[in-house]
Amino acid sequence: MSHITADVRLRPIRFAFLVRPDDRRRTLEIFRVNTCLWGGKFNPIVPCFRQVPGWWDRRGHKFETAIQITNGYLDMFEPDFLVEAEPGLADGLEFDPERVLQLGDVLVRDGQDRSGGCGLSVLDLYRHLYEAEFQFVRRHKHDIVDVVPRQSAFRNFAAAVFGAFPSDEDLLYFGRAYGDAFAPERISLDGPALASLYGKSLTSALRIGHSKIEVDYHNRDDPTLFVLDATQPRDLVDFWNLRAVRPHVLPIPIQWAEELSGFCKEFVARSFRPLPGNPNGVMMHANVMFARSIPTAEIEPLYARHFRTGVPGADVRQDWYPSIWRPAPGFTVRETRPTLTAGSRTVDSEFSQESPYVRIDCVDPDFAEKYGNSNRWANVVRLRDWTFKDQLATVFPCDYRAPKFPKFEPLAATLPTTEGLVSFAKYKESRHSWRMVTGTAAINEWLKTHGITATLSDAGRATGQIIQALGGFGGVRSLAHPAIVKLLNSVTRRPISPSIQHQEFRNKLEAPLKGDHWRARNFETLVERGAVELGMKLKCSKCSSWSWYAIDRMGYRVSCALCLQEFGFPIVEPAKGAEWAYRLVGPFALPNYATGGYAASLSIRFFADVVDQGHDSNVAWSAGQELAFSPSDRIEADFILWYQRKVTFGNDYPTQLVFGEAKSFRGENAEERREIEDAFDQRDVDRMKRLATEFPGSILVFSTMKKPEELSDDEIARISKLAQWGREYVRERRKSRAPVIVLTANELFAPYSLRDAWGKLGGRHEEFANAGMIRTENLRVLADLTQQLYLNLPSYGEWLRGKWEKRAERRRARSGALAK
Repeated sequence: MSHITADVRLRPIRFAFLVRPDDRRRTLEIFRVNTCLWGGKFNPIVPCFRQVPGWWDRRGHKFETAIQITNGYLDMFEPDFLVEAEPGLADGLEFDPERVLQLGDVLVRDGQDRSGGCGLSVLDLYRHLYEAEFQFVRRHKHDIVDVVPRQSAFRNFAAAVFGAFPSDEDLLYFGRAYGDAFAPERISLDGPALASLYGKSLTSALRIGHSKIEVDYHNRDDPTLFVLDATQPRDLVDFWNLRAVRPHVLPIPIQWAEELSGFCKEFVARSFRPLPGNPNGVMMHANVMFARSIPTAEIEPLYARHFRTGVPGADVRQDWYPSIWRPAPGFTVRETRPTLTAGSRTVDSEFSQESPYVRIDCVDPDFAEKYGNSNRWANVVRLRDWTFKDQLATVFPCDYRAPKFPKFEPLAATLPTTEGLVSFAKYKESRHSWRMVTGTAAINEWLKTHGITATLSDAGRATGQIIQALGGFGGVRSLAHPAIVKLLNSVTRRPISPSIQHQEFRNKLEAPLKGDHWRARNFETLVERGAVELGMKLKCSKCSSWSWYAIDRMGYRVSCALCLQEFGFPIVEPAKGAEWAYRLVGPFALPNYATGGYAASLSIRFFADVVDQGHDSNVAWSAGQELAFSPSDRIEADFILWYQRKVTFGNDYPTQLVFGEAKSFRGENAEERREIEDAFDQRDVDRMKRLATEFPGSILVFSTMKKPEELSDDEIARISKLAQWGREYVRERRKSRAPVIVLTANELFAPYSLRDAWGKLGGRHEEFANAGMIRTENLRVLADLTQQLYLNLPSYGEWLRGKWEKRAERRRARSGALAK
């Protein structure tokens, strides 16, 4: 019986509201709807436009198209549902139409059946807070307020900052419920009132809507004063989204800058203090950020008059809006959405091959009614396989938009995202029963959703059997030395029986590993986990040949495997005619390095256990698949991976698809040397390019057990040409086309970690290993490094700079020709 652990986290449903950023009426309606939703403050508002407007970037740069910006916001927040402020805004976003709502569909209207709407409204929360706390007479006055603008021009601003309730007749009951439950103090909002509110810790309708939720922002951003035009909807949308990802953001309307000037200067001066727990004198600063609608010419006069304190080191100004829709480069701190947690549970489930199900009890809000609509809250599940056999798929391609896979249950939808597997509870105290499958079965099922049939090849079957026999990648480590795989391969070529005298086998395994504590038990691993079988070699008294016999097949008389005659066991002088010996069994007995199984299993082990040692990458794998795009169009991949960089606190990185071509050594005899002098021929390169074309953005891996210096010039030239093709930037995807990774004996035979192995090699390997900012677990970074090391290519940055310089030179040449 094996165990799998499911970490289950409760959070509100996450909506993304699509709206044109200058639509004043509909942005107000969005603020109001979110006031009525549990956790509504953290729902993003996604600006939609046909073309990028001129105000989007203060300097007029347009790095992305309009659709890329919209998609960037969606990828940042990974919403469960889209809400269109007007029909058609979700067109072209490839989102499941069943999870695209209209603005009027989110809340249940008065007189409507409670099974309507989507998400959990604040009514159950209000009822719970009232019954638990607010129905009793208080010794001290509560701090709950109802903020309304003194002037109608500030209605959107007040709703964005403090919340507001819908004005539709059939939704008025939300505002009445807030008043009945909390009897809030009514405050008329103007400049002085806003300064007073900022100086107190008061609870507004928007703030109380995320009660019972723990918010972890994963970063320690300095506080921000966001200077905006309170009458501009686009500034309010920017403020809303900035507050959704950063913990301390206060909006400062330019209309009330005079009244708020004293507060702002005091806030900046007070925020300038040592970072708690940092002994190096690092200081915290309040950042004064100016919204995009503020004209550049007005920023300095405004800042000088109302925000600059004159305190040395305290004043920090930012004139641009952070590009939260744009993926962060790997060398910077990644900006992510916060993690919302309203409850959690860890489920340890037993499963077996006969009953491969994981049963997960859902986590529910304690204040919610048992029944309601089908999508009131979400459970986020992270799976961990504690069998250490590395067989089960616990990582899947991230697709929050319209996932066809995985399908753990026939009728329940599951969204594979960077935070985990998201499911929606239909009612309280519900339970999921998820059927777990191997990586091979999962990848094959996923390929089927793309119209591709996958069949396990003989080489793939051998690779899978090797990994399974050795008990996972911890056992595959016992193969991670060239002398060991060469020994095993040499035994397969022995006549009659692939066997070796027991002490000779042990000595040859242990000799190259003296002093290597990571692989001190390689001999025991291979023996105990069934790579070899103990038996006895007997010398035939008739033909003098030696044959191996299993222990359970021995007797006083045995048959010779060569001459087929019976002969007696050498009971008189057993030392001369009998010796204990190990015979290779199963895939280990296959010739040609287990038909390539050693190279493939070591390659998969590299991604699962070596490249990110000490971190927490997760891999689902399949070996040796023949992919049928059509009956006459087939391509073989030696291994296929889903690779995901895990994050202990925060959202994981998106899962990456990896295709690999694995090759063994150059042969040990003349015939084998001729056959695989060039391990990677043009057909291998063409196959990988075809896979990259069919699956844009996938990672291509060429792995060989040869040393780097044994790669021929022709091999390097072939792979380099593909690598440079893969380096080309695809603007629509905002990524390079297909990063190419080259793995050699240096990587496949690494005993523990890549950094450790590279550090011991010296030279550029050691330089890369010791560079703290280089993250080799980022496969795109690893591709760049291995291309420099083994293909003699310049770094990606140098290569890109060279392209830009050539382009600029051609431009100058054309300009000169036109001038003449």
